[in-house]
Amino acid sequence: MIEEYKKISIVGAGVMGEVILDGIISSNLYSPKNVLITALRPKNLEIIKEKYNVNISTDNRTVVNFSDIIILAVKPNNMESVIKEISNESLKNNTIIISIAAGISIKKISNLFNKNLPIIRVMTNTACMVKNGMSVLCGNEFVTPYQMNIAKEIFNSVGETMTLQEKYFDAVTGLSGSGPGFLFLIAETLIDAGVLQGLPRDVSRKLVIETMLGSSLLLKKTDKHPAPLKDMVTSPGGTTIAGIQVMEEYKVRAALLKVVEVATKKSKELGEI
Repeated sequence: MIEEYKKISIVGAGVMGEVILDGIISSNLYSPKNVLITALRPKNLEIIKEKYNVNISTDNRTVVNFSDIIILAVKPNNMESVIKEISNESLKNNTIIISIAAGISIKKISNLFNKNLPIIRVMTNTACMVKNGMSVLCGNEFVTPYQMNIAKEIFNSVGETMTLQEKYFDAVTGLSGSGPGFLFLIAETLIDAGVLQGLPRDVSRKLVIETMLGSSLLLKKTDKHPAPLKDMVTSPGGTTIAGIQVMEEYKVRAALLKVVEVATKKSKELGEI
C-alpha cells in the first residue's frame, strides 16, 4: 500500500474505472476500505460493492473529503460537469488528480478546477482488462517525482507505463489508445479469411490469436525492427511474399497510416469540446 496517499477515489464505474479498481485491489496497492467508487447508477455500484467490498456513492462530491488521489474515469464530454461537482475549497492542495479522458488537456482540467493541483493525464487502453495495458503519463508542474511514481504504480497494476510530454498525447491516443480496436478488426478479418479457406471457425480463431500473440512477443523480446523479422518469414517465391504483394497492391500500409492519422485528429477535436 502507498502510505502517504492511502485513500483513493475513482469517479466513474464504467469499464476502465472497474479495470483500474481491479488492478489496485488485486495487487494490494490499496485496501478496499481506503477506496471509494462513485457513479450515477446504484445498480452498478452495488455489483462493485459486492465484488470488491469498497466504499460506494452516487454523489461525486463525497470524493473531496475522502481522497488523497482522485481518478477521473469519465467520458470527455462529462469531464466539465464532474469537475464542477468536486471542485471546492475542501479539496486539499496536494490531492493528486488523475484523468484518463481522451483529448482533455492538463491545462483545461486545471482551468476547470481553478486551483494549483498536481494533475496527471493518462492515456491507457483496453488491454488493461487482462493486465497487459499500455499507459502513458504526463503531469503538470505541480506533480512531484514521488507523486508521478505513485501514479505509475497504479497503472503498472494493469500493465506497463511510460512518461511522455503532453504534446505527444493525441498521437498516443490515435496509436495505442485506439490501437486495440484496429487490431481486433484485423484479427476478425484474418479469422474470416481462414474460414473462407475452409478452416473451422474455432481453429481459425485459435490460429489467429496465437499467431498475433507470438508475433508480438517475438517483436518485444528480440527488440528488433519489424522489417528483419518480416524478412525471416519471407522466403523467395514463397507464400508470405505473395501475400505481402497483395497487401501492398491494396494499400494496407497506407490504410494503417491513415487510420492512426484520423484517430489522432479526432483526439485533438475531443480536446476542443
